[in-house]
Amino acid sequence: MGGMEELIEGYLAYIRTMKGESDNTVKSYRNDLSAFCSYLEGRGIDLDEFEIHDAREYVRFLMGRYKERSMLRKLSAIRSFFTYLEKKGIVEGNPFDMISLKMNEKRLPSVLSEAEIARLLAVDGPGYVMRRNHILFLFIYTTGARISEALGVDVDDIEWSKRRILIKGKGGKSRYLFLRKDVVGELEGYLEVRRTYAEEKGCAKNKALFLGEKGGRLPFSSAHIIFDEYRKILGLQKTFTPHTLRHSFATHMMDKGADIRLVQELLGHESISTTQIYTHVSSAKLKRVYDSTHPHAKKQG
Repeated sequence: MGGMEELIEGYLAYIRTMKGESDNTVKSYRNDLSAFCSYLEGRGIDLDEFEIHDAREYVRFLMGRYKERSMLRKLSAIRSFFTYLEKKGIVEGNPFDMISLKMNEKRLPSVLSEAEIARLLAVDGPGYVMRRNHILFLFIYTTGARISEALGVDVDDIEWSKRRILIKGKGGKSRYLFLRKDVVGELEGYLEVRRTYAEEKGCAKNKALFLGEKGGRLPFSSAHIIFDEYRKILGLQKTFTPHTLRHSFATHMMDKGADIRLVQELLGHESISTTQIYTHVSSAKLKRVYDSTHPHAKKQG
């Protein structure tokens, strides 16, 4: 489809010179349009035959392969390309004009219910690895830590008498993670198991709170594998990642009446607008409770 490639290069030259797009944008659009070109070749579709039902089919094709933000960028590039072709008289109409390119503003973060949290924390067992996983889940859920922050904690960072840990969060900004009394007790028991494990692995001098199977600090990649394994163990149909536990921490705090600025501080959010997503999650829960319990709400349903 040499003609298609020439059209793409002509379009890219147009957005670079006439619209002043950056080199990075041009590069991204070239990749997106080249992939689209390959898609058309693979299905034997000519550019001037591409219609609205083909556009919808392409959207479905992208949805199975890319996250929403990447998918929308690709569709934006293709729609802009068709607008260019339409102005040039190469195609009649833009089949992507009827495709919405808005982000799903109502998408809420995946959150575990308190019952699901209880099931997760009930999975425990003998041996260091099982105990470490339990403590990792408990730690993130009760402190709201990011996974990078949790994995970066050293044993010596814990201020036992004050039940807190000073950590460097996103952007190098420091804040305290606070420990519940019951978590302090579990951590103390965990450190005994950890000490034995570290001695067996010959890494007794390693100060990392969470150790990997080879005795070093638990890697980021391994943590995500652990979460995926437990999602399968628990039979969860929803997303379960370290961020899910952080979301759950914030949402449950808000459900119980915590002030949004307190939650912002605990999460280490620079802007309160980032924290406001949890007010939407909690509001959704409140509405369900209202609709199911308020007598007038039932009648008007």
